[in-house]
Amino acid sequence: MKNIFLIWILAWMFPAALSSQQYDSVTSRVIAPGVTYKRIVQLSGPWRVNLLEVDLRQPGISFHGVKAKDAFIGREKTSSMLSRYSGPGKAIAAVNTDFFVVKTGETENNVVVEGEMSKGVTVSDSPFDSYNNLHSELGIDWKNHSWIERYGLKGRVTQANHSVALDGFNFRPPYKNYVALYTTFVGDSSPRDTLHQGVANVPLRLLSRNANTMTFRMAGSVTDGSRASTSSGGLLVAEGAMRDLLRAMVKRGGTIRVSMSLNPDHGNLRTVAGGWPRIVRSGRSVAEWSDIEEGTRPGFSVGRHPRTAAGISRNGTTLYLMTVDGRRESDGGMSLVELAHFMIGLGAYDAMNFDGGGSTTMVVEGKVVNHPSDAAGERAVGSALLILTGDTTKPKR
Repeated sequence: MKNIFLIWILAWMFPAALSSQQYDSVTSRVIAPGVTYKRIVQLSGPWRVNLLEVDLRQPGISFHGVKAKDAFIGREKTSSMLSRYSGPGKAIAAVNTDFFVVKTGETENNVVVEGEMSKGVTVSDSPFDSYNNLHSELGIDWKNHSWIERYGLKGRVTQANHSVALDGFNFRPPYKNYVALYTTFVGDSSPRDTLHQGVANVPLRLLSRNANTMTFRMAGSVTDGSRASTSSGGLLVAEGAMRDLLRAMVKRGGTIRVSMSLNPDHGNLRTVAGGWPRIVRSGRSVAEWSDIEEGTRPGFSVGRHPRTAAGISRNGTTLYLMTVDGRRESDGGMSLVELAHFMIGLGAYDAMNFDGGGSTTMVVEGKVVNHPSDAAGERAVGSALLILTGDTTKPKR
């Protein structure tokens, strides 16, 4: 009885240590101080897992979110995003992150790179969601504090003593009566999804930008129902009843100020990496309810697929980045529930799923270490998360 009680205590205190006994093989090596790469094989899956275990307390370790081709539109291999990083610091490893539009490479959730937002959503920009809601994302600040939250854009457009909510930043909300702002990050003109009846827009001239606060001046008149140029620095778009707001702004003239943040507010986040859905909350699997909570579908949540995931330890000192291979006889892939329990076994107290399937990729020291499931090999994706070493305390500009 005493031995059983001791085993229960050890399992509660050290779940990763006990669960590792079920693995058929584990190889491990340190690729940088504070960063350990592991390859885990569990034949009963059959699962072949690649794991990056990062000590968030280690000086000189940081994370850099990167958009494919550093652009709103475009796809790029994770290995390419890692290899072309030019500093500050050195990029030593990477995983793919957010879901994306296959034709364009546009990612579905918020995008924050080096503390600057380049896409802000009030609901996920996903066509596969069972209903409109926000998806889980990994946020990391400048001191490597990490959170998994369903972040949403909190923005205001202010002109003198007039103010209105900003419903989308480089994003069109899937409802009427909204105000959205587009900048040159989307290209020379507003995206095609702004072209429909009931939309009005006005060009803006960018005067200044400080992180996520921008000041503009009106650069033209209101145009109804057509795409417009963003070349002057911005384009304010409204639909439905909010169209009269644009006309009133033009009539008043002067400058307008746009301020943006994310809710929940964890301060100035350095990186936000999108995904879908959360699979572990406070040490327990919540993957069983992902269809209800975040609008996943059974073929995605219950089916076994290659997966990419991120987890945070209970004390917030360790970040786990994991891939599991699939769609082969020797690589079974995982359901979201299996992924959640595997992450808990590693030591994750909170965890989430990134884009998987053929997108699943882990690169360590320039080499793709997992086995991508596409016949052509590594897939070009929309975004990635890089692990950096060295002095990266100042944003790259």
